[in-house]
Amino acid sequence: MGAGEVAAAVATLAVGIYLILASLGTVPLAVNFLLGLAAATFGVSYAVVGRTREAAFWGGLLLIVGVALIYGGGASPLLVVGVVLVFASLVALLSLLRK
Repeated sequence: MGAGEVAAAVATLAVGIYLILASLGTVPLAVNFLLGLAAATFGVSYAVVGRTREAAFWGGLLLIVGVALIYGGGASPLLVVGVVLVFASLVALLSLLRK
């Protein structure tokens, strides 16, 4: 299995566990949390399993988007865009140091 398939399986597992917990009434069911959990889990898994700069970059971006979704609009769009820009710039600058 490739990094994408493993990340998809881990994200599906996390969403499945969340849905089970929501059906038991232990956590509230919220669409924004469900989508954010899927995106963040996929991002982290993809970055860890991919083990490349590209995987770390895209996994990190998905993690940022997932956390913003979990907040359900509570995060300022300017904050999210700013964090994404800083993250992208740091990844680009760090890749120059490794060459």
